Amino acid sequence: MERQALLTPDEQLQMRVRAAERAHDDERDFATAANAAAIKNAQEAIKAVILINGGSSVAMLAFIGTLVSRDFLSPSQMADITKPLMWFASGVGAAMIAAAAAYFTNLGIAGSSSRKMRNYEQPFTASTPSSIRHGKFGEVFRWIGVAAVIVSMGCFASGLITAQSAFSKISSAPKPAVAGPPSSKP
Repeated sequence: MERQALLTPDEQLQMRVRAAERAHDDERDFATAANAAAIKNAQEAIKAVILINGGSSVAMLAFIGTLVSRDFLSPSQMADITKPLMWFASGVGAAMIAAAAAYFTNLGIAGSSSRKMRNYEQPFTASTPSSIRHGKFGEVFRWIGVAAVIVSMGCFASGLITAQSAFSKISSAPKPAVAGPPSSKP
């Protein structure tokens, strides 16, 4: 008794084509969703470090401005009190590097996915030399971005420690004499 094939070769081909198209769509959908999630998470982390360092910079500028306008600081105290500002400003700079790295990370990930070879035979998608290069490019910038955010947080912590030290020095220094109205007593 002869067994008949359940599907003709043409039907088998059509099934493989539909399976390949689903795999291609799944890969594209994954790349789109991963890219959107990476962008959102990177944006939030970068916003946080910009906010804490930028806000600290503004607060230090206001504080320094108040002390300077009242001639409350000696030149050495002025040098001490501006050091935290430099840390906070450096933290903002590192956050800007992280923002640029996030862009290049996403560019690399999207480039890697779009450069994969799509087939109508299993495995349906395959890496190419170009997709591998773009993936590595994205990974390098991902780690640059992570490092920049860590540096930015480190700058914030260093700014806090330096500010605390400067405030301690100012509070323990002798207070300058406040010039008042001339005394009428001889």
